[in-house]
Amino acid sequence: MAGSLTWGAILRLFLPLSLSDVIMILAGPILTIGLTRLAFPEISIAAYSVAQNVSILLESPIIMLLQASAALSRYKETYRPLRLFMIWANASITVIYLLLAFTPAYDWLFRGVLGQPAEIADAALPAFRILLLWPAAIGWRRFHQGILINHKRSNLVAYAGFARIGSLSLVTFLGVLGNLHGATVAGLALVTSVIVESAAVTWLSRPVLATGVVDPEAAAPDWAPRDLWQIARWYWPLAMTQILVWVVRPLINGGIARTPDPSLGLASWPVAWSTIGMVANSVRMVQQLALTLLADRQSYTMLRRFVWVAGIAASCLMALMAFTPLGLGYMQWVLGLKGGLESVALAAVPALQVGVIYPLMVAQQNWMQGILVKDGRTKLVNAGALIGGAVTMAVVYAGALLWKMPGALLGVIAIISGGLVELLVLGIASQPQRQGWLRGE
Repeated sequence: MAGSLTWGAILRLFLPLSLSDVIMILAGPILTIGLTRLAFPEISIAAYSVAQNVSILLESPIIMLLQASAALSRYKETYRPLRLFMIWANASITVIYLLLAFTPAYDWLFRGVLGQPAEIADAALPAFRILLLWPAAIGWRRFHQGILINHKRSNLVAYAGFARIGSLSLVTFLGVLGNLHGATVAGLALVTSVIVESAAVTWLSRPVLATGVVDPEAAAPDWAPRDLWQIARWYWPLAMTQILVWVVRPLINGGIARTPDPSLGLASWPVAWSTIGMVANSVRMVQQLALTLLADRQSYTMLRRFVWVAGIAASCLMALMAFTPLGLGYMQWVLGLKGGLESVALAAVPALQVGVIYPLMVAQQNWMQGILVKDGRTKLVNAGALIGGAVTMAVVYAGALLWKMPGALLGVIAIISGGLVELLVLGIASQPQRQGWLRGE
């Protein structure tokens, strides 16, 4: 019904989704806590960070299946081809991963392209191989999460998130207890947790699947793809958006590896970034609000106001972490970066301070992406990521090779620089849609 969206309705959908994203990012701090209690913690933290970033890069083409499912799974014309596309995409990415993990391509990528020191590349190999099934599990999970979001069952998404963080914590604890190799423990904990979460999402979505996923009264919009190949063409810009986002992350590691103190930079970077991401991820799911709740002028103005409030609140929380003893205390006493590892925590503090703007930027970025995806304008989303990624890479390598910046600080400055440019592009691209919603069109 027009004019019926309330703050309560927004919060009921958003808060469980926000919680699920925060739970997801908690994996980084939990693994850091575990790795600081094993031998060679600096090498282990750096190796797990590099292996995970490359794994996420390989996973990146199917990350946007959540958005695709939220946009298309409700329609009878699009549900089945989208599900078939998800299965084919998962299988293809797994084959590519297999080739990279178990052939000489690993050395070419990690030692050559990314320029990782020998001890870090060696430590990352078993973790990278263990993560083989990570991308397919993510793709399956995100497809079913989109279905649950469509049916306003975001609470079930959060329940599955608890299963993920619980299993990750258990495997990490057992690995520390068994005094296993640090990066290997991290890889095993990560892949176990995402498989457990995928199974939990599938099980929790049974009632929805049993009663029928599609809305028989809803007609797909004119732009909606209606067969496998149309789905692939429509989805390709979304896949490229995440590929561009995540190809930058391993290359940031490559840039940090070329800074004056690469070991310290590669160890402090995942600590700083996981702390910033823990706060910023609380607002990333505003994109699902646009895809699910945006229906008229009143809902647009309500959601726009909510995005600003949520983004500012998250950045204020980040400021507390960055400019008070809270952040350093968290890294020292929660993550365990004390004694010989105190230098890692101290190197991360300036990065946290620069990262204060990042949560607000993430909220606005995902809001505008959601508006464009809802209108089928996936190529414009891709254009923003392409331009932003290019700026990020220019900054990270200029900072490493010319300005000799510290690693963690350099990584955050580069990502924020690219993100601000991407936000500008998305703002210009989405202006017609935003003006249309304001006019009630």
